[in-house]
Amino acid sequence: MKFPVCDFADSEDGFYSQCASCPIDASTAGCALTELEDGTYEFVGKTPHGGVRAVFLFKNDAGDQVAKQDAVHVEIHELDEHGHLVTILYGIVDPEGMIYLKRSDTEEQ
Repeated sequence: MKFPVCDFADSEDGFYSQCASCPIDASTAGCALTELEDGTYEFVGKTPHGGVRAVFLFKNDAGDQVAKQDAVHVEIHELDEHGHLVTILYGIVDPEGMIYLKRSDTEEQ
């Protein structure tokens, strides 16, 4: 699935790949992400795992939340229309895009 709304870059295979390392400021018109007051970034639209929005938390190696351009890691929380968590994706911010490391286990055992 391709990331659907970015006006600046074609996405690589993988829904979020071009957003993790994109140098475009989220406040620029046409960016797929919106920077929120708490320092997170939000995408509104259909997500790969059935959500209607995704919240990006960018972090440094120590696990502290940082600005997108300073990040080494990213967590992406996909949420449904009620704000319930659908899944969490963990990745590494890389100049070539994001590499997924792990998806949260959403199945009950």
